[in-house]
Amino acid sequence: MIELENVTKVYRMGKVEVNALRGLTLSVATGEMIAIVGASGSGKSTLLNVIGLLDRPTSGRYLFNEIDVSQLNDNQLAEMRNKELGFVFQDFNLLPRATALANVELPLIYSRNAGNRRERAAEALRWVGLEQRAKHKPTELSGGEQQRVAIARALVNNPSVILADEPTGELDTHSSSEIMSIFRKLHQEGITIILITHEVDIAAQAQRTIHLQDGRIIDR
Repeated sequence: MIELENVTKVYRMGKVEVNALRGLTLSVATGEMIAIVGASGSGKSTLLNVIGLLDRPTSGRYLFNEIDVSQLNDNQLAEMRNKELGFVFQDFNLLPRATALANVELPLIYSRNAGNRRERAAEALRWVGLEQRAKHKPTELSGGEQQRVAIARALVNNPSVILADEPTGELDTHSSSEIMSIFRKLHQEGITIILITHEVDIAAQAQRTIHLQDGRIIDR
């Protein structure tokens, strides 16, 4: 499903070059659940941005479902991102003045297959156990509930891959356990899960752990 071959990513800030990824090669199979771990500055988030089509590699090759994404224009990348990928972030990224239901609906606004938006958003909330909280705004929800809304938003377009950047980083132990239970259930249903985490117990729940250091894979 995902093939990265000798991928580099260089950020240029004035005369300074930062090598965030250094010749990284990685394969992720369909339906696999992997964890990517490493210290701050190791390249974890850069790698997630490249896999998530949010950033283009400086060099190397990236195949998504055998499609060379370097050949796609920005509109094609945006369409693939909306159709194939769901994102979950540490800080939830919910609109504070919108209800849980409205937040989950957001990806459908940009989708070509956006029929029955309200019903599809409600079903996604039911899937994460929050149908009773659909009319609540983020400030009326706990951290764990907000993250479940974020997962429902990631699911609403039926993506093939979920990318989660420190999804339990702001949560207590109980809420973290609930969130990981949802990810395991998604994995059992065949969705590919890629987790960024610094928590050993979270990484241990994945099938495979990728260790990054200075933009390189040092263990897998």
